[in-house]
Order: sequence, then C-alpha cells, then structure tokens
Amino acid sequence: MKIVILDAETLTINNDIDFSIFDLYGDVTIYPFTKDEEVAERIKDADIVLCNKSPMNRENLCQAKKLKYIGLFATGYNNVDLEYTRENNITVCNAGSYSTEAVTQHVFALILHYYNTISTYDSFVKEEGWIHTNKFSPFMEMKELYGKTIGIIGYGAIGKKVAQVANAFGMNVLAYSRSVLKEDNTIKGLEERVQFVEVDTLLGNSDIVTMHCPLNKDSEKMCDKAFFEKMKNDSLFINTSRGGVVNEVDLLEALNNNIIRWAALDVIDREPMTSDCQLLKAKNIVITPHVAWAPLETRTRLIKIVSENLKKWLAGTPINVIE
Repeated sequence: MKIVILDAETLTINNDIDFSIFDLYGDVTIYPFTKDEEVAERIKDADIVLCNKSPMNRENLCQAKKLKYIGLFATGYNNVDLEYTRENNITVCNAGSYSTEAVTQHVFALILHYYNTISTYDSFVKEEGWIHTNKFSPFMEMKELYGKTIGIIGYGAIGKKVAQVANAFGMNVLAYSRSVLKEDNTIKGLEERVQFVEVDTLLGNSDIVTMHCPLNKDSEKMCDKAFFEKMKNDSLFINTSRGGVVNEVDLLEALNNNIIRWAALDVIDREPMTSDCQLLKAKNIVITPHVAWAPLETRTRLIKIVSENLKKWLAGTPINVIE
C-alpha cells in the first residue's frame, strides 16, 4: 500500500508527534505541507491518503485511480467531496471525539477571558498600576458565571461536555439540537441538566451563545444579522466549530454597533487569516488561530484514532466511516 500524508506540519510542533505508526500499514510518504495546486500530483499513485485540511475535491481526486481510502486527521469532513468518494467506492473515515475535552477547555478559557478580565488585570499590574494606587483591590468589571445562561447550538460530544462544565459552574443551560425529540426537551439526572429549545428562544435568553454544530447546508452562514439581532445586547458569542457558520461582515456590524457586546472565535471563514479579514476591524473580539484542538495530549490521541481507523479498514471492519 502506498500511503501519502499531505499536511503533517498541521499536526506537530517541533516534531512532537511520531508518524512512524503508519509504517506498519505500507510505504509512507510524508509531506509537511501541500499547496492546493499540488494535491492532485502528490496523491495520483496513492492507495491511501491521510490529511487534515487538504482539499479532497473531485478535481484533485479524479486522477487518483488507485485511491481507496481517505483518513482524516479531523472530525470535520467538509474538505471532502463525498459525492465523488461514494461514486468511486473510496472509504472516508474521520476522527470523532478526539478533541472534546480540549475544545471544551478552550471554550471556557474564552469565556473566562471576558468574565474574569485576567489579561486586563495582568497588564494593569505589570504597568505598575497596582503600585500607584491606594486600593488593595483595584477591581474592574467582572462577572460571575454562576446563574448565567449559556446557549449551546449543536449537541454532539463537545456540546454535551460544554453543558457538563457549565452545570459545574452553576449555569443554566439551553441547547438546540434537531435530533432531540421536542417532548423530551429536558434531560435531568445524568451528567448534565439541559433544556432543549428552538434557536430563537435560545438566542433571546442566553448570556453566552456557543456554536458546536458541523458546517453543512443548514448551518452555513446561519450566524447572520438576524441571528445577532435576536441575541441579548450584553451577550458573548463564541465559535469554536467552523468559520463558515458565521457571516463575518454581519458579526463585525453586530459588535461595532453594540448589537452584541463580545465575541470570541477560534475559527474563521478563510484560514490562515488573510490581510483583508473584516474581523480585524471589530471591537470587543478575541481571535485564536484554530488551536482549540491542539494540546499535545489531544494530537497524540488523534494520531492513535486515525491509525486505528486505518487498521480496521484494512482488516475489513471499518469504523468511523462517513456515509
């Protein structure tokens, strides 16, 4: 088997991830990074392609006549043309749930950045503000999470974990999930206490709205002008899912016109960010560069899952298949 890894550099810092586990399954060629226009040439003789975000579209795949398997170093699969892979019997497997704990941790890091103003206090102290005051506690605006309402849009593994942590903070939890039956709109007695509601109800009653849905035709650009206008004007919007669920111009206007107060993003529409990204002009926004999933423990877990997916497929018992 000829195995091609297209974008190893997206998974490692200073070679802290060992890709040799894939040598067990075939002849491995590793590319640190592959430009979009290089993909077709690099995979044309491959039996197996392993990648993170490289575009697996019809144009790139049509010359790969031997290709039978695409393994994703990711949960999301919007970079794969599933219509083409189905037509050509190419199995696609993703790595679900590997980053649940890490992304949840990042969500609350973003929340606490605003609610506890840690960076503002740190700058105040290092700029000698505490030295030149007669107050033993020169406090600024802070908020408690206790009693606040968090609205979770998308209730997969990450959404559920966010609800569990929110419960631990004593927060009220609203969630929107198309898969939950309306007559069973409250779950109690398990790890989390959640009330399932329609999106408009969630937006109008949440102090924090956090996105955890996949990017698809239903969710693309769902966070638009009308969406933000339904939110409370002192609320915080968080997106750690996919940048494509947000209309960035509408988010910019919502922030700059005080429709909502804050936003915190780990993902944007075009990554890496381009110099003309509208969000750079927004006020009260924090942006991290798609790193919620990236702790070493998380990436190590990811490699093991992708390896196990490949092992199971070769054995004829595939798991984590995208249908």
